Order: sequence, then C-alpha cells, then structure tokens
Amino acid sequence: MNDSLSKITSMIESAKDLSIEAAMSASARLIDSTNAPRPQEISSLLNSRSNRDISNGMKCVIGLIAKGEDGLPYFADVVKNVTNDNAKVKQLVFIYLTKYADAQADTALLAINSIQKSLNDKTPSNRANAIRSLAGIKISSIVPILALSLKRTATDPSPQVRAASAMAIGKVYAISGKSKKQMYEILGTLLADSDVIVVSAAIKSYFKIFPNIRGETKNWKFIHGNFRRICSLLSKFDEWAQVYAIDILTLYCRKFIAKPSENKIDPDLSLLVQSLEPLISSVSDMVILTVVRGIYLLAPWHLTNMDIILTRISTSTNDTTTRVYSLQTIEYVCQDLAHIFAHRFRSFYVSPDDPPGIAILKLNILGSISNDTNFKYIFEELKYYALHSKSRIVKRGSIKAMAKCSQISPEWSERILQWCLTNIKVLGGESLSEILTVVRFIIQQKCAASGDKEKHEIMNVLHKLAFYLIDDGQNLENNAKASIIWTIGEYTGLAENSIGPDALRMSLKSFATQAACVRYQLLVLACKIVVYNMNRLLSEHGDSNEDKQTVNLKLQETIEFRMFQYVLHLAKYDPSYDTRDRARMFSVLLNSGIDRAPLASLILQVPKPTPLVNDRAIGFDEEFKALKLYFQVTEWSTDISQLPSSSIRKEAPIQYNKLSNASSVFSERSKSPSPVNTQSFSSNQFSKGGVSQSEQIAKTYQLQSLDEFFGSDEESSEEEEEVSEAEEEDFDGDDDDDDDDDDDNEGDACESDESEEESSENDSIQS
Repeated sequence: MNDSLSKITSMIESAKDLSIEAAMSASARLIDSTNAPRPQEISSLLNSRSNRDISNGMKCVIGLIAKGEDGLPYFADVVKNVTNDNAKVKQLVFIYLTKYADAQADTALLAINSIQKSLNDKTPSNRANAIRSLAGIKISSIVPILALSLKRTATDPSPQVRAASAMAIGKVYAISGKSKKQMYEILGTLLADSDVIVVSAAIKSYFKIFPNIRGETKNWKFIHGNFRRICSLLSKFDEWAQVYAIDILTLYCRKFIAKPSENKIDPDLSLLVQSLEPLISSVSDMVILTVVRGIYLLAPWHLTNMDIILTRISTSTNDTTTRVYSLQTIEYVCQDLAHIFAHRFRSFYVSPDDPPGIAILKLNILGSISNDTNFKYIFEELKYYALHSKSRIVKRGSIKAMAKCSQISPEWSERILQWCLTNIKVLGGESLSEILTVVRFIIQQKCAASGDKEKHEIMNVLHKLAFYLIDDGQNLENNAKASIIWTIGEYTGLAENSIGPDALRMSLKSFATQAACVRYQLLVLACKIVVYNMNRLLSEHGDSNEDKQTVNLKLQETIEFRMFQYVLHLAKYDPSYDTRDRARMFSVLLNSGIDRAPLASLILQVPKPTPLVNDRAIGFDEEFKALKLYFQVTEWSTDISQLPSSSIRKEAPIQYNKLSNASSVFSERSKSPSPVNTQSFSSNQFSKGGVSQSEQIAKTYQLQSLDEFFGSDEESSEEEEEVSEAEEEDFDGDDDDDDDDDDDNEGDACESDESEEESSENDSIQS
C-alpha cells in the first residue's frame, strides 16, 4: 500500500514539473514566437480580469520594448493596472512607467496616488519599488510630492528602502528646482546612515549630483564629517560605489589636505591610502585601476607593490576594453615611474593575436621602460617585429619605439642608427619612412651635442644617405627619396657643403622623371646650397657696398649658383602648381643679390622641430586623451595656512533607523550606539518611560481615516514647501561665508524645534 502511494505521489510531482515547464515555454513563446500576439490581443490581455492574462500581457509589452519596438500605444492599458494586487504585475507596470512617463505626462499623473499608497506597503521591496518608480517619472510637477515621499522613506526601517531613496535623489536632483536643498539635506543624512548598503547608494547619487551643486563650501559639506567613516567602509561597498568613493575622496584630499612626502604624510591621507591598498586585490578590474589612479595622485611611492596586479590585468583578461584601459594607465604611469615596470618588460612583448591598438600600446610601454639593463632584450624584439611582423602597424610602431629607446645612451643610439642605415635597402613603404624619421631624430640629437665626434658621425650618415640616393639599384620609393634629400639639405651647412652639391648634381640628370615631391625637395636643396655659399662669401669679404658687389660676382661664378639657375628653369615649367609657385618665390629672394641673404637664411635654415616618436593606437587616441583628463585633478595647495584644520573631519553622528518607534530612535541621534541588527532592540528603549514596546506600538499606530491621513500629508507638504522656498535662494545663490552661517543657524533652529515637537509628542504618548 505504501509503495503504491509513493508511486502515485512521484507521478503527481513529475506531472507538476512538466506543467510548470510547459507554462514557462508557453510564456516564452508569447514573445519569441513568430505568431506573437497582435496589438488588439495584447490590449485585451491587459484589460482582462484575470491576473494571469494581465501578467502575460505585461510580459508581451516588456518583450516588445526589449526588442526595440515601441510600447507607447499600450500606455493607457498598462497604467490602469498600477492598482493590481499582483506584485510582479505591479513591478512590470513600474518599469513601464519609468520608461514612458515623459511621453505621456498627463496620463502618468493618474498613477501617482496608487504609487504613493505603495509607500505604505508592508513589504520593503514593494516600498523600494514605489519610490524608485516615483523617481523614474521625471515630471517637474510631482517633485514636491516626491520630496515629501523621500523624507518619509529616508527614515524607513528597511535599508533596502533607504538605499532606493538615495538612488532616487540622484535621478531627480537635476529637475528638483526649489526642492534641491531639501533633497541635498536628505542625501547628507543617508551618507551618515548606519547601514553600508545605504551609504553605498548615497555615494553613487552624490557622485552624480556633485557637478550640479553650487559653491565650494556646500558641495563638500557632508564629506567632511563622513571622510574617515567612508575610508573605513570602502572594502564593504559594492564595486561601483568603491570606484565613485575613491574618486570623490581623491579629489577631496587634493583640495583639503597638505601635499605629502615619503617622510611626512597627513594622518587622514594615510588612512585613505591604507584603505586603498587592500582593494588592489579586488575581483573587479575597474576598482583596481581606480585604486592605481588614487594612489598615483596621492602617494605615488606606494605603487611599487602593485606592478604584478596591473600587469596581470593588462595581459590576461579577455575584455579588450579593460586591457586597453589598463595598458593606457601603465603607459601614463610610466611617464614618471618607469622603473616600476622595467623588470617586467617581457610581459609587454607583442603577441601575434594582439589587436593593433593593444600592440601599439605595448610597444609604447616597451619604449618607455627600456634602460641599460633590459634594452638589449627589448632591441632584439623590436628588430624582429620591424622585419618579420605581418602587421604594418606593428612594424611602424616598433621602429618608433626604437627612436624612443635611442635616448637611453649614446652607445645604444649609435647601434640603432647603424641598424636603420643597414635596413634602408631592405624595408619599404611606411616602414622605410619611419626608419628615415628615426635617422633624422638621432641626427638632431647628435647635432644638439655639437661636438667634433658627433659632427663626424653626422657627416658619415649623410654620406651613406647620399650613396643610397644616387644608387639606381636601390629602387627607393619617392617618399624615401624626398626624405633623404631633405635630410641632406637640412644639414648641408654642418657638413660644410661637401655633400649637398654632389647629391644635387647627380640627381638633376633624372629631374624630369622624378615624382613631384622629389622635384620639390631638389629645388629646396639647391636653394639651401646657394644660401650657404652666400653666407660664407659674405663672412669672408665684409658688409660694405664694394664687398657686396664682389660677393655677388663671385657667387654668380660658382657651380652651385649655376645649378640653382638650372633648377629654377626646370621648375618654371613643372606640372605641379606648388613647385612653380615656390620657384618664383625663391627666384625673387635669391636672384636679388647678397642683400637678402639674412632673410633667405631665416626662411631656409631655421631650426626644425624634433619629429614625433610617440605613436598613438589606431582608434584609441580619443580614449587616451580622456584618460589624461581623468588623471588631471586639482593641484595640491601650496599655501598650507589656507587649508582647514583636521578637526573639520571629525566624524559625524551615525544615523540609526531601527524597527522601533522612529521618534524614540531619532531623539538619541546625538549618541552613537553600537550597531545592532534589525531584529533586536536596546535595553534603553525598554527602560525609558516604563512602557513596554508592544504598548508603544499599539498606541502609536492607530487607525486613521483617509481624510485624516491625506490631510496630515498636505499640511506637512505645505510646511516643507514654505521652508524650501525660504531657503532655496540661499542654497542656489552666492556662497558668502555670512550666508552660510545664517543658513546653518536657521537649520539648527529648525532641527531643535522639530526635536522639541517630537519629544513633546513622545511624552504625550507615553502619558
């Protein structure tokens, strides 16, 4: 008998499971099936008397919205279900209202009363959904109602409701108008809440509204007293609250704390840094990168132990965006603290499967962290990338990284230069152009040293470049030829005009067959050679009129001047408009004699800027600019006497909200009792008044009529509006010290009056 009963029971359970699965699949088909309900069917479901049909209708509407379709035609049918007793249906209605309330503002106002009634629901999740939905309906006309509701829910016994209230303030603060001061005060109370979840939500809202708060003194008003407590709670926040809190506290320290050193650091700043260090082991990559930014801006010498974590994020994570951001952070930090990552150079070797943007970032980091110890390994990698990589972007980036590494020492600079000169005949295209750019960069470095050894080395380089130029077997590209001609002409004076004239003479044979860029550079080379001769002859003979005539005659007899005239004649009929125009300008400038030699020198021999050797990742340039802006914060205060004393950061009283009578708790706000859970009560609450807790609750919560209930709300709302209108001008106006003191005094007076009224009400209740 027992066996048969057990078999029947198992059959019933299996049938129940099958029916549940069938119902779930049928519900999914309402959205995903090709035979989805038509608008008329959805409307009939929403207007049905069955909660099951209404739930299916709401799922269809939310499904349409999720697929990108417009759900606005069902607005009236959805709003009428806001009074439905089913919690899931009501939650879907709240989600729908949050999205479309702006489009149908007048109709959305019909649901306000029903949502307000949900604020008195027994279930905390329903109350939280209600205040969340009210904040989602961003209509300025309901802001006074929302402000009154927030004042109530901010003292709700449930931390879930208080956290929802904090998030709601961040949503509606921008449209609050005259209620901004009241909402800011409520948010300040929530920042001092006893529950970590509430403080976490308040931090997020504070970060959002911070740019909209006027006045230096008011936007930091509630951070002063909660600074130390937020530091102690950092490890308990969720990851996004940690990110926002770190950014807020970093900016706070730069404004209100003296700049530290390795030997002297403010205790509050030390507290923050000690609170940040454990977060470097967070599971969230974004938290780790934010911690790195905070420590870099506050106490950079503490970053020495964080290289392992940063390297792991940049090389092991699968998220490309996170890898890019971490590599950009490392590159930015290496500008000042390259030694931190110098011993981990192998972690930044380029892999064949790395995207171009990540490969360029790695190459930039290799160029930044190279030193005498590790460059012999880095140089071998860069040479391999330049010669054998399949990506032209990686080839170009590796050659630019060599240019950055050439600044390590003269020995390494010479080795890089010789490698570049050797591979001119091997590489082509953009790689060859980058090699010539590196050659120019190194030559300019040697020219700045201005020693006999450097001068001799530059002449050897120019000889090799001229040989490559006139050798027909090299088959150089046009851009490479133009770059070599420009380099020879730029440093022809340093070589005492011993190389430029021969290079020009050999190149003029094929002037007509050269590309436009090559012909133009040959014209410029001829002009630079003539200017050098003019200055040399002028320095030999003097500045008198007779000497100038002698110089002009000797100049016209030189072979260099004749080649210049020949080039002008060829350029006069050049197909390129730019070449013809420049030829006319140089003809007027140099054929006028020695008088215009200074002007010609100024135009042609002015020092040129050093070529850029930093390469930005393709497609990530804007992101790196944003990163640099993110790292740019307020400078440390140079005048320590202007900084406030550390007493301004005295911990504010913690706001406790227990499941007991609100008045009995708030009357003891000046104290800071030890935290208790939401199901326990302190002995003080039972000892005061000699009345048991159950009797107090019974006497406090008495049944009221609807007229009494809404009448009390209207009276309190009118009082709040009067107070907010009187104080709003001070909150949004100028931030003079006298006005701030007056506001504080008025606020203290109001708080004392409220506390007296509450205490009198408690006495009357207990009596």
